Amino acid sequence: MIAIRDRIAGRLRQDAGLTLVELLVAISLFAVLLAIVGGTFYSITRATTFAAARDQNSRVASTAMNEMVKMVRGAADNARVGLNDSPAFIAAGGKSLSFTTLVSTGRVSVPQQVTFALTPAGALTETIVAGTTTDNAYWSFGGAGRTQTIATSIEVPAASGVQVFQYLDIKKDALTPDPATGVLSAAQADRVAFVQISIRVSSTASALRNGITLQNTVGLPNLLEPTGDPT
Repeated sequence: MIAIRDRIAGRLRQDAGLTLVELLVAISLFAVLLAIVGGTFYSITRATTFAAARDQNSRVASTAMNEMVKMVRGAADNARVGLNDSPAFIAAGGKSLSFTTLVSTGRVSVPQQVTFALTPAGALTETIVAGTTTDNAYWSFGGAGRTQTIATSIEVPAASGVQVFQYLDIKKDALTPDPATGVLSAAQADRVAFVQISIRVSSTASALRNGITLQNTVGLPNLLEPTGDPT
């Protein structure tokens, strides 16, 4: 109002404006305010992205672990006509596991042959071959079966690291796969009483360490006795 009155009275210079010092002060205050707002926004975005990635990793790890535990817990020997039982574990390695299980996923309740495998890209696949029979007593497994990916973004363990699948005998002593073949020998497979499953899921959605590690030791109630006994 004073400036308006002065202009009306002709007392205000037409070229009056901000001085250089005032302009620098205004710019400095604006820069500080912008830095505060920008820093806060970056922190919130970073925390939100991390939380979302951590939650997604937890869901992926839980889903994969639940599926593997369910199938492995039902592992059982497969009876054969006039021969000793076929051992439950067909190929037991650090990053893959093939076995027969009594768990059924279809409409018809039949045993299944299941293979879990971790690819070099970090995808965990599950291949299921349903059993076929002519007398509902002895089962065979043939064909390619059905394969699905049950988890991605899984960290592939190094050769010297903790493997996805580890095997323990009844005393919980570790059974080490043959270095030449990468799987347990037939004699070792007969002694498996527990399967220890370890997976670590980490996505690239956040630059922060957002990995989730789950580990479960699965007991095998159907394999309390050594396998290979005559049917």
